[in-house]
Amino acid sequence: MPHKWLNKVEGGPPTYPENTSPGVPNPPPNTTWEDFAYVIGGYGWKARFVKKDGRIFTAGDSAQYNLANGGWVPYHKDEEKTYNYNCFKCHTTGSSPEGSWNGVAADSLGTFAEPGIRCEGCHGPGSEHVASPGTVKPPLMGDDLRISRCGDCHQRGGTTNAIPAKGGFIRHHEQLNEMRTSKHGDGQGTDLTCTTCHDTHVPLRYADAAGEGMSGIKTTCETCHPNHEILLNGSPKKITCVDCHMPMASKSAIGIQVGNGWKGDVRTHIWGININAVTREAMFTPDGKFVQLDENGHAAVTLDFACLGCHTQKDVAWAATYTRDIHINGIVTGVDEVTELPKAFRLMQNYPNPFNPSTTIAFDLPKATHVVLKLYTQNGQLVKTLMDQNMPAGAHKVTLDASSLASGVYLYRIEAGDFVDSKKMLLVK
Repeated sequence: MPHKWLNKVEGGPPTYPENTSPGVPNPPPNTTWEDFAYVIGGYGWKARFVKKDGRIFTAGDSAQYNLANGGWVPYHKDEEKTYNYNCFKCHTTGSSPEGSWNGVAADSLGTFAEPGIRCEGCHGPGSEHVASPGTVKPPLMGDDLRISRCGDCHQRGGTTNAIPAKGGFIRHHEQLNEMRTSKHGDGQGTDLTCTTCHDTHVPLRYADAAGEGMSGIKTTCETCHPNHEILLNGSPKKITCVDCHMPMASKSAIGIQVGNGWKGDVRTHIWGININAVTREAMFTPDGKFVQLDENGHAAVTLDFACLGCHTQKDVAWAATYTRDIHINGIVTGVDEVTELPKAFRLMQNYPNPFNPSTTIAFDLPKATHVVLKLYTQNGQLVKTLMDQNMPAGAHKVTLDASSLASGVYLYRIEAGDFVDSKKMLLVK
């Protein structure tokens, strides 16, 4: 059940699968559901809207809805973006480059049999299985559903080991590209494949949607690496391989700075960690378009993703003192480290202020809690939700890009447990 599922609009919001997010509350501003034929996604990371004429909605600054913060952002503002075979070959079942799904032959958009990825999207035509499911197994398509089949969609820029990046994060559906930069290999022979770890029939983001007790992971890292625990002051720390080796270094919709660390909204499949005291700039090529590869074609995430996403108060120099022998020596903390945590909730004045077009909002959390940070007009109208997620204790920062906003006074308001506070900011263009 991929988040890119194409959802049909029939005069109202699509019906999303049970036990998933509630979906998009409204269509883009100044439109109605009658204007659209489909929603791309809507219960995973983000939603885009496909008009009945076969074009993706791009008008204005509110074209894409990000579920993580309930905010609208531009998407290829005012460009003509057709929803064609190159897009829906990974969003639908029975896709074909022939014909035009909107009924206008001259558009040559291609056609599809069903919106969303159904069984035949991966297995191929299965009429004999449907006729006799007890005796005829589902057919296999491609390379026996191995990594090359998954890679038809879970890659960008070709099934190579080049990993595209943008804006300081890995772009969001490059799992095959990422795996091919790892020491686990490229899925051939005895190398890891997607199905080594994943049950491909169970969604990771919404496991409950597949039934109670279901899990999308059938093999964990610890199965093959049983002795790689991390000790904290001599005792086992409650942490998994995934926490460090698969940090949120990829971005589908939302990427934020948390203290000195960075967090996207998708876990990377690079697995390797650069143990040197360098920041994320060293992770990418000078133009920022790709992840750096070493002489062996391997990639690695930097410590501001792998460590500082949780240890937000620290820096890469601190993290680097532990990385080389962390599975042998563990981590040692002292009294001075404990006292570094903030003693009280606090919302700081944004800086710079006045600003144009970006500014930083900082806040302190003395304990882990759920944080909601919203931006309002001076009249109290909600502009966007900047954060709506659980956050660890520590000092945190959020960068606001106000390039699409008009000059004026705005309010930002935080809710963190029982703590509520707000401050004014001035945007001058």
